[in-house]
Amino acid sequence: MADVQRLSPHSINHIIPYNQEKSKRFGLILYSSHHRRGAGEEADKLEQSLHTAGCDKIFKLEWSQAEELENMIDSSVADMKDSCSLLIVCVMSHGSRGCVQSGKGEFIPVNKILQQLTLALPDHVPLVS
Repeated sequence: MADVQRLSPHSINHIIPYNQEKSKRFGLILYSSHHRRGAGEEADKLEQSLHTAGCDKIFKLEWSQAEELENMIDSSVADMKDSCSLLIVCVMSHGSRGCVQSGKGEFIPVNKILQQLTLALPDHVPLVS
C-alpha cells in the first residue's frame, strides 16, 4: 500500500497493484432496524455475501440516529484506512428521494454520506458511487 500511496499523486488513474497479497478488502455494513423487521438477519446475509466476495474484514454496525451513523463511519474508516485497498459500504434503512431515514425520522442525504467517505478515506482508495 505504501507504493500505491507514493504513486497515486502522479497518476490520474487509480493504481491497482499487480500483487494483491498485501491488499486488504473491507466491508462496512451500517443497518437500521427501525420499522424494519428482519433487518439483522438481512445484515447477516449481506455479511456472508461480502465474505464470499473476498472481503478480509467486515464491520457490521446497527445505527438509529444521524449523528450515530456519522460517528460509526468515521471510527470504522479510521480503523481501516492505513491498510484499505477496497471498501464496500452498505447503508441499510428506509428512505426516499436520495436520503436514508434514521429511527428519529431524520433524513440523511446519500450524497452527505459519500462526501464524508471522500473526506475520511485516503486519496489512493477509489470511491465509486
